[in-house]
Amino acid sequence: MDEWDAWQEEGLSNLYNELGPQYVRDHGYELYQEYYPQIIKEFTSERLKSFYIAHPALALPAFDALRYARSLRADFSTAALVFAATATELGITRVLLEPIVYGLVHIEGLATAITDVAMQHRELDRLRTLLTEILREIGGVDFKTIKRGGAKDTLWNEMKNLQAVRNGVVHRGQTVDCALADLSINVAAMTLEEVVPQVLAKLHLH
Repeated sequence: MDEWDAWQEEGLSNLYNELGPQYVRDHGYELYQEYYPQIIKEFTSERLKSFYIAHPALALPAFDALRYARSLRADFSTAALVFAATATELGITRVLLEPIVYGLVHIEGLATAITDVAMQHRELDRLRTLLTEILREIGGVDFKTIKRGGAKDTLWNEMKNLQAVRNGVVHRGQTVDCALADLSINVAAMTLEEVVPQVLAKLHLH
């Protein structure tokens, strides 16, 4: 670099230092509006990813319930449905919802408390809006449209209907046949073996 180049570089540096802060003051709000959603998305994704990394066994209870449901299916279809529906609920609430709530809470000390409050509302319909919007954005899964292969109804509606059947078994002593047990196992399997891995893959996890 000769003297002329050095003089030009110093001049450009001074100009940048003088005009840069003024540009931010003049256009800061526009910059904020343009980039804030992306910043929040990245921040939330990183916190969501960090939750899974910190809790590597998070999905084990859900998978254990599904495995138990499969073992019961041949001889105890009603019990198989209960455990399969439980596996689905654990997959939705503990494996997907809890990390999402944690990822959305930007104040570290409040994350656990707000997550615990959110987890008290287990009815699937109450979780739908939160899950569908965030999972579509971050995890690439749209619960409003996703279906099992060959199914006429969405996966979400199948979950909701099976949850009602499970409640009838637990609270009113109803029984179910093998067809409903199979459906419940298939819904749980898609939730845990397809939807959850897809979300994790989007976060570069497995």
